Amino acid sequence: MPEYSEQDLKHATELREEIHGCALARVRAVYPDAGHVVDEYPPEAYFQKVWDYPGQWYTVAGTPPGSGGRKELTETIVRQTLEYYREKGSVRSDSEFYRLIAEFPDTVCDYFLVGPDDQNAKASDVFPYRGVDSHRLALEFAFRELSRDGKKRSCDTKKARCRKLKSAALFAPDGSDDRLNYRKAFLCPHNGNSYTDRDFDRVNAVLFPGGAGCLEAFRWTTDWSDYFDGGHECWGALCLTVYDRVLERFVIITASATD
Repeated sequence: MPEYSEQDLKHATELREEIHGCALARVRAVYPDAGHVVDEYPPEAYFQKVWDYPGQWYTVAGTPPGSGGRKELTETIVRQTLEYYREKGSVRSDSEFYRLIAEFPDTVCDYFLVGPDDQNAKASDVFPYRGVDSHRLALEFAFRELSRDGKKRSCDTKKARCRKLKSAALFAPDGSDDRLNYRKAFLCPHNGNSYTDRDFDRVNAVLFPGGAGCLEAFRWTTDWSDYFDGGHECWGALCLTVYDRVLERFVIITASATD
């Protein structure tokens, strides 16, 4: 255990509380009544030793050794806390995400969320989770919901083919692939918008509060529904299913647009 003064401990506690505040805000997007976070590290662990002038070791407030940087530690705390509230049987809400995405009316991305506690009987067919079979059933659910807007659409998800995506590929930069990817779909629709990478990250911090490490994602072909026809004309089309292992929730993301 490093040697520290009362002032050092005060700084470490303040850092810990700041990280907890960021983590709790993300948890409350899913569990609004969450009152605390789960952190295995006590305040005394929030120290690091640094070598500095004039050639000696100093103890400073910092993330606990072995916890990764601040971002990694925050995501770990969020995941642990989400698991705690899920196992506790707390009531989950997706309303924070829907409130947030309403701030971005110019995105062409459509989002559909479905979990085992969804009241729609057909949504319950998706669970228990069975890998890619559940992804396909989640996709079918999303397109049934999409049809509620009154537009008749051709749709045969049995013809859809998929490939698994790495977590890094799901949030890849918009210039990393010649094809349309998720970031590009959100930020660069055919008619343009004013959104930034910071906006994209803000949306996904609420949509996937546990971080990329707990996600399983598939990219699907788009030749099985006329929903994608407009995008095929010029801009592109996108269809993703993402399963969050911590929340036990699917997020289906689709995009298609024309001039």
